[in-house]
Amino acid sequence: MLTWDDFNLKDDPFGVAPPKDEIIWADRETFRTELKNAIRRSLLSTPSRIVACIWGDWGTGKTHAMTYFSRADVLKQLITEMNLKATLLPISIQIIFPMGNILDTIYLEIIEQIGVGRIIKALEKLEETDTIRPKEVLVRDVSKYMDVRVAEAFVTLKGQKPFIFQRYLSMTATSAELRKLGIARGISTSTDKIRTISGILKLLTGTMASRVFIWFDDLERIGDSPGKDIFEFQHFIRDLLDNVPKKLVLFFNMTMLPGEKVEDRLAYLGDAISYRISDKITVGSLTKEEFFVYVSDLLRSFRIRPSNGESDFFPFEKSALDSIFSELKRNQIPLVPRNVNDTLSSALSRAVNDVEKRDPTITKLFLEQNYNEIFKGLFQRARKT
Repeated sequence: MLTWDDFNLKDDPFGVAPPKDEIIWADRETFRTELKNAIRRSLLSTPSRIVACIWGDWGTGKTHAMTYFSRADVLKQLITEMNLKATLLPISIQIIFPMGNILDTIYLEIIEQIGVGRIIKALEKLEETDTIRPKEVLVRDVSKYMDVRVAEAFVTLKGQKPFIFQRYLSMTATSAELRKLGIARGISTSTDKIRTISGILKLLTGTMASRVFIWFDDLERIGDSPGKDIFEFQHFIRDLLDNVPKKLVLFFNMTMLPGEKVEDRLAYLGDAISYRISDKITVGSLTKEEFFVYVSDLLRSFRIRPSNGESDFFPFEKSALDSIFSELKRNQIPLVPRNVNDTLSSALSRAVNDVEKRDPTITKLFLEQNYNEIFKGLFQRARKT
């Protein structure tokens, strides 16, 4: 029975979700360049903005892009390439668009990803002085970044144990707890949430971050949300941009349904948001050339040892890959990374588990002999969508 070593691979290169610690783009260079340029413009521009990254089909790599461009090392390299004299890095927040309780879920997700510790550090940076200042002076300084009511609560909570601050921000502190601290009431209304988030973002960009990036992944789900939730999200985004006019960048990742136009999904955002979108990045299906480069790049990144006379596509014969490409097109399966990964992973799995197979090469004949096992699942899922 064959092992991964026989295929000269550490593991399956075509896992549907690439590992987060791997920086593998596999010939998505055009897309990568477009998105990188949009981020560059954001780093060079002070006003807050929205970047809409919109894909034509499901599985083209939007989540991978979000993960990649949220990495501190990637952002640092980008800043270095631009010769920016930035001592502070951006903070990146990743949010999968929720299916319900949209406003509360987004609010809590932002709070949890920023973290109380980071907020306390930002407040402490305002205190970096040789003299001890009265509480009212610190409140005045913090109020430069946020509503005075929020500033008063933050300065009070800063001197408490972090878990108390966390309970206040996560809306779980009781009225009795807050009154004991001299805080009139907690965070409950939509206005409270936008006021709090806006204040935190301005505090961070004023003390310890050059920008704040917020990614909204799977934003196409907004079309399945109740009208009330859509309305609240529209107002949240509009108010966030109004209250944080500088150094905030929002990324919207969407997947278009078959036959759907970009405008169909953007309509759910409302004119006030749609008009503020600065970039629309559409990524299409892989061409045949891109398909081959995509496959060879992924295989190369999983090699155990340098190839010794093997082709760039080993363990696949090029004719086998030609056959896979043609079969996906013939069955009208979108040529996107997820579908390619699904097919090639199935072929590798079939080869590894074939007790009678002695030659690790995956040929066109092997694909034909195992056609149902390799393609059946993908075709069934495609018919459902």
